[in-house]
Amino acid sequence: MANLLSDCITANGKTVENYVFPPERRPPISGKADVPIIDLQEENASKHIMKAIQEFGLFQVINHGVSKDLIDEALKVFKEVFELPPEEKSKINMEEDLNQFCRIYSSSYNFNTEKFHYWRDVLKHHCSPLEECIKFWPQNPENYKEIVGAYVTELKDLGARILECISEGIGLEKGYFASELSADNILTVNHYPPCSNPSLTLGLTKHSDPNLITILQAVPLHVPGLELFKDGQWLSVDTVPDAFVIFVGNQLEVVSNGGMKAAVHRVSNATEARTSAAFFINPSYECMVEPAKELVQAEINPPLFKAFKYRDFFKVYTGHDGERHAILEDFGFMIKP
Repeated sequence: MANLLSDCITANGKTVENYVFPPERRPPISGKADVPIIDLQEENASKHIMKAIQEFGLFQVINHGVSKDLIDEALKVFKEVFELPPEEKSKINMEEDLNQFCRIYSSSYNFNTEKFHYWRDVLKHHCSPLEECIKFWPQNPENYKEIVGAYVTELKDLGARILECISEGIGLEKGYFASELSADNILTVNHYPPCSNPSLTLGLTKHSDPNLITILQAVPLHVPGLELFKDGQWLSVDTVPDAFVIFVGNQLEVVSNGGMKAAVHRVSNATEARTSAAFFINPSYECMVEPAKELVQAEINPPLFKAFKYRDFFKVYTGHDGERHAILEDFGFMIKP
């Protein structure tokens, strides 16, 4: 059982050698990304979402229907878990099994084999079916399951509304994504401890998300972290209070036949701690993923991707120690013209 990063940072503040990424893997940021803020109660929300996706691959949403009180309560108990004494955190499963209902670990799935470690601790919750998975979530704080269960339920509803906007925007039938394409949900809480030399480390290296869409929330807002790769440069992303950041993932890129590109991003560290909650909306493991037939025409717009099981893609994704943003192409899921 490995100790969490937050439990073993040395008192002298030195950055451990295997957490230092080589310079070529941590190029500096070049500016800020003006990521659109979309009011989900506006009549043309779907149109605004599609425009933001085409330009950035991600967007922020406000007036999303998730109560501020629930958001604050969830973020509070997330923080409390990572502040628990090591002996209490050790009661949460630390085994190396991707299929565990709940697991806490440092860096990534591949801690024992990766050359460089991410400067983060992770609390991962499987959420489907919620009534079964929630039994294995942390027992402490006492109200953790109640609060986070309600939070997850609200995020699932929010994700369904966003996917409806997207299906409308690309010309798919209503309810297209209300299927095995969005049947599996995972909540990952990332804690990035304070780092004395943040320019040497990464919370997450360059990647795109493997799923359909991701709903992200991070605190505190004044601590930088999220960075977008756009037009060959890294740009910092500022978020607004109580908004969620929505990312296009690899599976949405496939379903749209390349019409929507997965957002390529990373996470940097800071001298102050930061926590984020990422809710992943995934296909079920056995779901066959392929370009939507409505978006494919043999000669005008041929399929760019062959059909594959999400299980097979995810296995390649999680087994890859490095930058995962080009896996669709590099690992043969893309059909070359």
